[in-house]
Amino acid sequence: MNDAQVINLGGLLSRTARLFPDHDAVIQGDQRWTWNQIDLRVSAMAVALSKLGLKKGDRILAQSRNTLQLFESCWVAFRIGCVWVPVNFRLTPPEVAYLGSSSGSVAMIYEEGFEEHVDGVCKASSTLEHVICIGGGRDGEYSYDLLVKIYLGESRQEVVVDYDDPLWFFYTSGTTGRPKAGVLTHGQMAFVVNNHLA
Repeated sequence: MNDAQVINLGGLLSRTARLFPDHDAVIQGDQRWTWNQIDLRVSAMAVALSKLGLKKGDRILAQSRNTLQLFESCWVAFRIGCVWVPVNFRLTPPEVAYLGSSSGSVAMIYEEGFEEHVDGVCKASSTLEHVICIGGGRDGEYSYDLLVKIYLGESRQEVVVDYDDPLWFFYTSGTTGRPKAGVLTHGQMAFVVNNHLA
């Protein structure tokens, strides 16, 4: 590791899964997932997106309410060195279209029911190549859970990252104009995590 390299935060999930494999990580209604189950699912999706051609620095737009898959999508992005671009699910289709276009997102993960938002991004963005649906999906889209099922058991190591590599685009509300991406880097977030642990 050189001076500019920092821990890839995607590794935190793997470490937690090794330490507490059978502990509950996510509880949603009457469903529960352990740290190990989530780590396996994240690995599977990381493999799937890598096979689709996503690479370090690519942006992944995420449009969903609070779901297991939304939680997983950030870890997937971190692990393969992509930039996670979460979207407030209350935004309108034109607002999400702008975020998809301005972020340069290559992939979009969305929850079934937000098809108008996807259509808006597809029209506005010249960079969007892959659409992944949490739910059934439409023609030309991938099913999130089917991709996980196909690649479950395969693993993907965390990509080596540097301090200034972007990790997360956190969009402002745009009170003075269009929303702007606040860029959180791997180094910034590693600093925050280390301070919380100290």
